[in-house]
Amino acid sequence: MTDQRDDSGNSETKRASAGPFILAVAIVALILGGIFVSSWLSPADENVTAEDRISRVVADYVAAHNENDTKTLQSLTCANFDPKTGPLADSEGDVEMQGINQSSISGDRATTDVRLSGGGQDQRVEVWTLTRDGDSWNICT
Repeated sequence: MTDQRDDSGNSETKRASAGPFILAVAIVALILGGIFVSSWLSPADENVTAEDRISRVVADYVAAHNENDTKTLQSLTCANFDPKTGPLADSEGDVEMQGINQSSISGDRATTDVRLSGGGQDQRVEVWTLTRDGDSWNICT
């Protein structure tokens, strides 16, 4: 008697299917395509308001003031800007911008109420004047 087993009749041949992989790649391609199309139709620069740009310039100015970065300070200010009479002229040491209360924009000019603390002074609100140069805003005296 032979105890040999014949498994040839019971063996199942399994083939790996590429279907799930192709489906996953197609889904990822659709998602990436949707992101590309939405960013092309509505660029991020167009979603930024004038108030957002003003807030960014004020925050950058305060940061540059704290770092004594004169090059950046000059790039954020008007041509006739006098640092001796401009915002933060009386501040000693680091200043922290707490936020902006409100901005009033009229054409290429704006004023904004900036909440500040530090710099050797108590918490305060200062009115800053800005002018628009193209898409960017500059701080003026």
